[in-house]
Amino acid sequence: MKKTLLVALSAFSIALFQAPSVLAQPAKAPAAAPASQKATPALWVVKDSDTTIYLFGTFHLMAPDVNWNHGKVKAAFESSDTLRLEIANLEAEGPVIANLMATKGQLPAGKTLFDGLTEAQTTGLNSIIAQSGFPPQAIQQMRPWMASLILSLSLYQKLGLDPNQGVDKTLDSLARAANKPVEGFETGAEQVGFFANLTDAQQRAMLVSTIEDWDQATTMLNDMVDAWKTGNADKLGDLMNTSLRTQPELAKLILADRNQRWADWIAARMAKPGTVFVAVGAGHLSGPDSVQAFLKQKGISSSRIDTK
Repeated sequence: MKKTLLVALSAFSIALFQAPSVLAQPAKAPAAAPASQKATPALWVVKDSDTTIYLFGTFHLMAPDVNWNHGKVKAAFESSDTLRLEIANLEAEGPVIANLMATKGQLPAGKTLFDGLTEAQTTGLNSIIAQSGFPPQAIQQMRPWMASLILSLSLYQKLGLDPNQGVDKTLDSLARAANKPVEGFETGAEQVGFFANLTDAQQRAMLVSTIEDWDQATTMLNDMVDAWKTGNADKLGDLMNTSLRTQPELAKLILADRNQRWADWIAARMAKPGTVFVAVGAGHLSGPDSVQAFLKQKGISSSRIDTK
């Protein structure tokens, strides 16, 4: 199956949509159900004599019946002094993110999302918008990056994946309830900027991928969730990263550069005693440009923890 850029990109950046008030027409969150699916997602550790840093790959949206917070994952989190996420305090950042997406994600007057599309692409986009449930008038005034992410979110939600049940958001809540400090690698404004600053060609590629790969995206997304739940990091990395690397400049911006910055932070943090639980999108912890790969370049090894 062709690896879809649509799902891969949303998997790296969808943390933005965990913030309140981001969506123009948010899907109603499903009622929480008792957790019934036991998941064993991947967990790594980097440590020396007085410092321990756990690396946990997350899914930014999740079904409410998936039980991942148990066993060694739960023990590692509870033993940590600090939680470090991609974005800290999404509740506070929500209005800022929403405002930035509303302003930077809009096309200039007289332009529409359909400009430059072929007849077949226009037909496909109209069909996708109708399936998404978002008002066509709102979508057609969005820049391609914004429309692609919004439409991908609708796909996640139709499959029962809820931003309110996101792993990062759950960890954030648990940490705050336990008075555990929560830090962030990035701000919401920075994450919006990754996409708002894409070239017109890169944005158009996102939109065309969204249109052409829509029918395959559901299968790919289900495969990604299954790989995450079973701790199959290699498969998850292949699903998330392969399509992204077909556009090297975009892969560098969204994946490699960020992972290198995070590895730099981890390397510096190793000089200070304590225990940190790092939780970032699972795609950042697999493949040749993973956080662990950049740590290895610095002579810092990571070990996989058996969570099964």
